[in-house]
Amino acid sequence: MKKSMLIALITVFALVSVGALCSADSLRRVTNTSKKGSLLVYPLIKVSPVDVQDGNDTIVLIGNDYPTKVRLNCRYMWPDNCGCYTFSFTLTGNQSIAFSAKTGEDIDGDKAFPRKVRIDPFEGLNYGQYAGELRCWATNSANDPISWNHLYGSAIVKEGSNQTWEYSAWRFAVGYEVPRGYLVKDDAGDPTRIIRLTGMPNTYDACPERLLFNFVKQVSAPNTTDPYPEGQAENRLTLVPCKQDCVSSPVQARFSIYDEYENDASANACWDCDENGSSVWTNPSGIYSKSLADSTKFHTVSAFGSNHDTPGGMALVSNTPNGQCVGVTYGIPLLGVISTKFSGPDGPVAGESLTTVGRAQPYLTINGEWTVPPIEVHMDTEAGR
Repeated sequence: MKKSMLIALITVFALVSVGALCSADSLRRVTNTSKKGSLLVYPLIKVSPVDVQDGNDTIVLIGNDYPTKVRLNCRYMWPDNCGCYTFSFTLTGNQSIAFSAKTGEDIDGDKAFPRKVRIDPFEGLNYGQYAGELRCWATNSANDPISWNHLYGSAIVKEGSNQTWEYSAWRFAVGYEVPRGYLVKDDAGDPTRIIRLTGMPNTYDACPERLLFNFVKQVSAPNTTDPYPEGQAENRLTLVPCKQDCVSSPVQARFSIYDEYENDASANACWDCDENGSSVWTNPSGIYSKSLADSTKFHTVSAFGSNHDTPGGMALVSNTPNGQCVGVTYGIPLLGVISTKFSGPDGPVAGESLTTVGRAQPYLTINGEWTVPPIEVHMDTEAGR
């Protein structure tokens, strides 16, 4: 009798312990592209030189749906030497704005935004960089991150004079333990500018474990002037590390690819900041808007195209080791968007953000310092003009 009771108690204890662990893990929230948050990530900012008429541009839309003003710190980043540039502005209550990343102006060309909002243009232009990303987060007047889960946004990518597509920004909310407008603190309870993406009640949402996207069978020669074969298209994928502090380690994206008959294949891509620079605005290199047909970036590209047996397919993306990439930091989750150009090089084009898969990936951070310390491999610029 006593033995049976002891076994019962041990069983209950084990179940409670497992339940507590599962409960703790279930508390972790994962970012997505449909809710509101305190941190927004735009994985693709695509522009052309300012003097190019009818070139590429990205219209950034960002809004605050709460009836009180909030300050935002924003940071542009671009591939060459992991360069970055920080600026700030204030949104008033229930205010939304739309601005050109190419010029920093309102989309009608008027520099005078409502209520003296000032936006800086994409700083990568001054370094021959025409693709990058943008991250914006809510702060107080001292630039310390605060909880403000009322931010939302999207980006409209304009390519040339007649191709336009839109995607939703990735949105990271702060947990329920931090009231609106209060500082997001570290584990010691002190104010911090390190944005912790752990998914816990007192921090920001966590990164996704994996990503998922659908694609149309990749055309083998997307730069041709001829119409694409029926059932094929050009897919252009943008991926950025979810962890980002303006100094990026080499990262690998590994793709598990499935056709409509559930046949599977695999491919991978390796990159770091040093190899992603580009001075050719019509075809930015690296991970930014990279065609899945580009064999210099995507190994085993035939898995997306000639070896893909059906017009449609899907791919799971993760950062897992397979020996293909050298010096890679594994385990850093990714964020991204994909666009698809149909018929031929003149479009039409459509795009969307990728879908999250799996559990939250915690304990990754963004360096939220206002002035990023200069580092040998980091091309720092004047911040906070």
